Amino acid sequence: MVQGVVRKVRENPFSVTARLSSGKLGRTVQAESLLEYDFLNILDFDPRVEKYGEQCLTVPWTGPDGRHRRYTPDVLVKFTREAREADRRLGGTIFEVKPVAVLADTLAELKPKYRATMRSLRGTGVRFKLITDRQIDRVFAGNVRFLLNYKVERFQNRKDPQEKSMDAALLKMVWDLKEPTTPQKLLDEFGQSFELRARLLTRLWYFVATCTLDADLVEPLTMSSAVWPGVFHRSFQATYPIPKWRQEAYDWYR
Repeated sequence: MVQGVVRKVRENPFSVTARLSSGKLGRTVQAESLLEYDFLNILDFDPRVEKYGEQCLTVPWTGPDGRHRRYTPDVLVKFTREAREADRRLGGTIFEVKPVAVLADTLAELKPKYRATMRSLRGTGVRFKLITDRQIDRVFAGNVRFLLNYKVERFQNRKDPQEKSMDAALLKMVWDLKEPTTPQKLLDEFGQSFELRARLLTRLWYFVATCTLDADLVEPLTMSSAVWPGVFHRSFQATYPIPKWRQEAYDWYR
């Protein structure tokens, strides 16, 4: 479903362009604005997203003047089968990412091609949705950027027996508590060694980044933030809160 890039993002004097290294796609992804950069980071972070492509398809449409035009939406997203089964809204979706201020100034120009895109998608099972800075929570976007620093290859596939043992001990402690805890409490349980605490904290953020552990990411991450077993990685039935970033009031997809 997600094809290759059909229109390359080029630097321009009107907005800030950015690039990110996508662990999910295994390549560099380009963004035409800082808001789109935040959105692409969220797609890379969210385990419900299987894959996505930026500037990867073109929609032909006819303007009010009868002229034929072409429109390349910002992002095409495919969600995982598990996500689609849990939430019917999470079908294949074309996203256009625009700040509210830009929409207010250009809506008359943009509306015809958006409507043409929605007409062309009828019967395909693919939706069209606008994402603005009202959907993308700034604290959440900042936490995602921070956590993606830990969701990289060098933190995965640990083979050293001592490191694997440390990971198992840290996760077992969280699981055995049967209730949310905090990074500070977890590190205190392992003693006062600065080196050990630094290593444990790195692993803790890695587990939050991979959703092995959950946290309320719409609030600033601190040593006092609540963490608990992640819903995507629980091997037993237990009652834990749904993290706020996946609740209806905060979820970026709402």
